[in-house]
Amino acid sequence: MNFLIHPIDIQYPIAFYVLELILLFIWVKKSDSKYFQFASFVFKTGYIGMIIAIAAGLFDVDGFGNIKGGVKTHFLAAMSVLIIYTLRALFWRFGKQTDSHYPMTQILFALAGNILVVITAYFGGLLVYGS
Repeated sequence: MNFLIHPIDIQYPIAFYVLELILLFIWVKKSDSKYFQFASFVFKTGYIGMIIAIAAGLFDVDGFGNIKGGVKTHFLAAMSVLIIYTLRALFWRFGKQTDSHYPMTQILFALAGNILVVITAYFGGLLVYGS
């Protein structure tokens, strides 16, 4: 029996990224920095979890050489998620909160990331549950 780690691990970063988006909306609505600080923590936790889940996925398929067919589609989608969330990590780190466009940019970045996560999850679901 082939035990897959990735389908279990990936649930956590997905949940953290959705929670982060919700917290960012509340932060903008209420103008309370505590929501922003919590969103930052949730983002970092989700990002670390995503890196672990990607590593688990590579372990599950026994390395880059076995990324073919539907796995390749899922992998390429996952790489787009990694890219946007790495850009988001840089924005969290170097973005200027004093900029008037900062809150909306954070929300749009998070929304785009969550959309890519849904697309990637769809392709991953096809691998686990079939088409």
